[in-house]
Amino acid sequence: MVVFAFLMVWKGGRQHPNKAALLWSLGCAVVSFFGAGVWGFLHTLAPINYYTHGTQVTAAHGHLAFYGAYAMINLAMITYAMPQLLGRAPYNQMLNMWSFWLLTSGIVFMSVTLTFAGVLQTHLEHVMGMDFMEVQQQLLLFYWMRLIGGIVTAIGAVLFIAAIVLRPKEETVAKVSFAPAE
Repeated sequence: MVVFAFLMVWKGGRQHPNKAALLWSLGCAVVSFFGAGVWGFLHTLAPINYYTHGTQVTAAHGHLAFYGAYAMINLAMITYAMPQLLGRAPYNQMLNMWSFWLLTSGIVFMSVTLTFAGVLQTHLEHVMGMDFMEVQQQLLLFYWMRLIGGIVTAIGAVLFIAAIVLRPKEETVAKVSFAPAE
């Protein structure tokens, strides 16, 4: 899926007027591959899932898979459709692309942090025999790091809303035709 997405963009010549929507679409293929594909596959293997089910590994997989497979495709469709629905050229694309990188970085940071927390949680609970609440105290650093990722994600979400809602200055609106190229 990832290779196909990049191949189609390469074949299309990257001349799409709405580069932000294209970025969201490509990002969707990549992040859903890792979240639903890699994290999901590893977490679903029975010998692993027996120990990690219900730990922070589950939360890591859930964050990355949901964001990549569902949230990003919706954000790509909003980025593509809103300018056409409002009859304007794609606007605030740089702000939209910044929101892409902040949202994606925040979610990936949260997921990686939760993955490490889940591996440590699994080890402490199943190998060391510690109680659940004792383990939670040992994971506080990871939860603070997750909070940082959440703040970055929230900033990216605000930027996305601003990119969609706010109009740029009239001089910066490009004259873009939505008619098919000949």
